[in-house]
Amino acid sequence: MHRNVGLDWAQDSLRVATLQSGLRGFAIQEVRSAALLAEGTPAERLEAGLAALDLIPPLGPDDSIAVALPGSLVATHLIALPFSDPRRIAQVLPAEVEAAIPFDLSEVVWDAAILGVPGGKTEVLVGMVKKTALREHLEALEAAGLDPRVVTLAPLALAALGERGMLVPHGGPPPTAVLLDAGPDRADVALLDAGRPVLARALTTSNAVQWAAAATDAEARARLLSTLTRDLKMSLRSRKTAPERLLLAGTLASLPGAAELLSEETQLAVEPVTLPAGDPAEALALGLALRAQLPRGRVNLRKGEFAFTKDLSQVRGRLFRLGIAASVLLALGLVLGIARLSSLHRQAAEYDDALCTATRHILGTCLSDYRQAIAQLSGGRSRAAGIPRVSAADVLAELVAHLPEASLPLLDDVEVTTTAVRLRGTADDFGKVEEIASALRKDKCFGEIPPPRTERARDSKKVTFALEFPYACSGEVPGGA
Repeated sequence: MHRNVGLDWAQDSLRVATLQSGLRGFAIQEVRSAALLAEGTPAERLEAGLAALDLIPPLGPDDSIAVALPGSLVATHLIALPFSDPRRIAQVLPAEVEAAIPFDLSEVVWDAAILGVPGGKTEVLVGMVKKTALREHLEALEAAGLDPRVVTLAPLALAALGERGMLVPHGGPPPTAVLLDAGPDRADVALLDAGRPVLARALTTSNAVQWAAAATDAEARARLLSTLTRDLKMSLRSRKTAPERLLLAGTLASLPGAAELLSEETQLAVEPVTLPAGDPAEALALGLALRAQLPRGRVNLRKGEFAFTKDLSQVRGRLFRLGIAASVLLALGLVLGIARLSSLHRQAAEYDDALCTATRHILGTCLSDYRQAIAQLSGGRSRAAGIPRVSAADVLAELVAHLPEASLPLLDDVEVTTTAVRLRGTADDFGKVEEIASALRKDKCFGEIPPPRTERARDSKKVTFALEFPYACSGEVPGGA
């Protein structure tokens, strides 16, 4: 069974969220968390945490898994470019990234996501990690039997909650809010403007000992939150978006008095984030599951030599689904073909009936073969034999086409039937009249053309003429209609 899985691997706990995709969207299957062992290698602690989650079935190669790298391993840069063409951005970014880091570009893996185009400038968030750090992280996951499809930034995974409508009731407007997830090992902030991220970055946080003290000591809590609040206010001042509220996630959401202190410092309404499933501490896991479902468009550090390669079982599963889809399409094609054949047979029967009715009326006998009908209708004894093959308009068009361009007359009177042509007109001189008659004699459809009757026009040098001759190509025969 294929699932989209978000795996939040923290220092002291492991949280997981699973989604099941369908034709109409997705459904949240379960959100769980388990404590990690205090001792052991990272892979051993991760394996123990996965066993404690007791997922049925356990995570395997058929699942699309997304994880976020710890903030200590990832560097982020916000790059503003004075254009929005994706091709130009792709061409310029490598040089911009290389200029922003103190070591060679070949030593890192990086990816970028466009956050917006404020003021005509494209803001691009770039995330990068040293190849050695990424390799160690993936090896630890592999030792526990996991091969993540997406390795991303935690702030962008949090922003997916707003992009996919997880932070508002069904059908509610997209939120304009700050989402802050903080705990002993990380602090991430995402600023959403109508549901879309316009800021995503990691903040400075305290260690596990200081967080444990802050849970019971007011002074320790004030010191812990002062650093967090300072970085948060500095980040918000760099954006023009005015958030309506501050949503807390992670360990911070359950820290006593944190909401009141942050509300006083930021002048915002502060409350723990409300999710469709799970508690605020599991917000990142749910955001990662949403990223696993739609991996494109945001930062994914599985690139180049670290690119994700699908397991053969996933290929088999996809081929199985494609086979089912092909079978359905084939069945639909057969049904459509049968329907079309039935329709054609019905139309052919209607045409045969119409032909039978027409031939019975004209010939006195029913014929359903159009070739036989045409042969009998063309016969000399048929009442239809006299039907002309051309119209008077066709004869007139043929007449005009054969008039010489150099001797075009002024036609005063033209009478055209399917068997004869009579015309009277005026030409410049007698030679022009003879040219007209010679040109018409070249058409085999015009019968014998006698010499034209000519007369000099009064008070003019022009010549009037009259021509009368038969038309032999109409197809009319004696005894026809």
